[in-house]
Amino acid sequence: MKLLLTLATFLAFSYWNLSQAQGNLVSYEYIRSHTKADVQTILNNFGVPAGFIKPEFDVDVYKVLYITRNAQDTDTTTASGALVVPVTNGCPLPLVAYHHGTTLQRYGVPSYGSDEIFLGIIFASANGFVATLPDYLGLGDSRGFHPYVHAKTQASASIDLLRTARRLSDSINYVLNGQLFLFGYSQGGHAAMATAKEIEMNLSGEFTLTAAAPMSGPYDVSGVQAQTITNGLPYSSPSYLPYIILGYQEVYGDIYTNLSDVFRAPYDSLIPLWYDGTRSAGYVDARLPAIVSQVIDSAMYQDYLNNPNNPLRRHLKDNDVYQWSPTAPLRMLYCQGDEQVFYRNSEIAYDTMTARGAQNVSKFNYGNYDHGGCLQFCMLDGNNFFSQYKDLLNGLQFTGQINNVTADGQADGAISIQTTGGLAPYTYEWTNGQTTATINNLARGSYPVRVSDSRGCFGYQNFIVNLPNSINTASNNENLFNIAPNPANERIEIQNLGLGQNQIFIYNPVGQLIFQQNSNNQSQISINSDNWAAGIYLIRVRNEQQYQQKQLIIKK
Repeated sequence: MKLLLTLATFLAFSYWNLSQAQGNLVSYEYIRSHTKADVQTILNNFGVPAGFIKPEFDVDVYKVLYITRNAQDTDTTTASGALVVPVTNGCPLPLVAYHHGTTLQRYGVPSYGSDEIFLGIIFASANGFVATLPDYLGLGDSRGFHPYVHAKTQASASIDLLRTARRLSDSINYVLNGQLFLFGYSQGGHAAMATAKEIEMNLSGEFTLTAAAPMSGPYDVSGVQAQTITNGLPYSSPSYLPYIILGYQEVYGDIYTNLSDVFRAPYDSLIPLWYDGTRSAGYVDARLPAIVSQVIDSAMYQDYLNNPNNPLRRHLKDNDVYQWSPTAPLRMLYCQGDEQVFYRNSEIAYDTMTARGAQNVSKFNYGNYDHGGCLQFCMLDGNNFFSQYKDLLNGLQFTGQINNVTADGQADGAISIQTTGGLAPYTYEWTNGQTTATINNLARGSYPVRVSDSRGCFGYQNFIVNLPNSINTASNNENLFNIAPNPANERIEIQNLGLGQNQIFIYNPVGQLIFQQNSNNQSQISINSDNWAAGIYLIRVRNEQQYQQKQLIIKK
């Protein structure tokens, strides 16, 4: 009995030690830097309309090796990921985790410079996020086969990299402000949802999630997404199913003894060659039958159809990630025309979460764009969604005293900024090129200013010099009103309007007023934008106390 107790104590202590090691740093390596001008070039290359996302920081990119749990959850292992750090003078910054999409190539991951590293760079530069980008297990420098669409290891790899980022702050010289954001697309949407679920359900004492934006993810992997196995229809990405089977075999070990148990000839011999970590998903898709059941052994297929305890069926169910009630704001973005990750994943997730009482869950369907075409809409809308919650002021506050012009046509207006909090000295950058707290000799018009302190913390505010007795104070409160979706196509909603009389003005890309309406105590206004041309629009909202404007992208 004593021996058994000693053994149990030893095992418990060993597990505790392994658990404590999670998120420990193995090594980090500086890779390269990007100036704000570099990031603007990246935005241009992605086709983001000029001026919609503004690079605010130079950034440094690092490769990180860190400790996490292995696929079988029996020990710790080493994983890799990328870290993108804005260059500041000590301004406290939020953390964001970006979860990458599907890759069959071991080194087609952020830490090895895949294209998705640029999303981390953009969000870090434009939003001041310290961005973590996990490679996941079995990819990058991690050993073993990648457990594809496996919720637990995606979440643990992400969370442990977040822990590592916290521990690296002194070495790389950045400060975190406690905010945490999560996003990802496709497989990354599933991973972001799994990470949000794990944090809110099991790690709320360690992390406080600020907001999450899962995008086009297979949240109902056992239901909506698994229809590809049984519906007998051609599927654009047949490589996904063998990837899941091989990945779940890596984790659970009970799907097959030999590959011929699960895959028909000749695929039982070819699949190991195709999934060796060097070939792309496109390469494999072109060589597999478009009807995915045709790659599965007939006995295995019949067991999957008829046996509720079929291992693949059970493991798919284990990796559904939507049956919970988020507390932090969570916005699902997707497209009805997505041919790879079916849109009903998002709608079932939304319906389930709201039925469970979730108050801060939202969704938006961008329509008939395919999986590739949906990406830019989701990323731009996700960026706008996060902007509602991020804090880069960190105690910096500023207000303005405005002297209106004495008459139309005069240039005798003035604006004087009063700044408190943060860390002096303060810097003022007006769009008219002036750099002082007070600017004079102003004509009637709009005067945006960026105010920053010596730490690099900053905020924007827009001041209006107008005719005598006009309302002209703009708010730097991001939540005065919200636009959804952004970018938009057929319709937009002006949301979170305060009660009372709000005036809404919308100007097209050439400055013409195309819409004007009073809110009349409505908190939300829906506007048909179907006939609007593509471009950047300006939305202004004013009430008796304040004034604010935001940009809207219309894409066709």
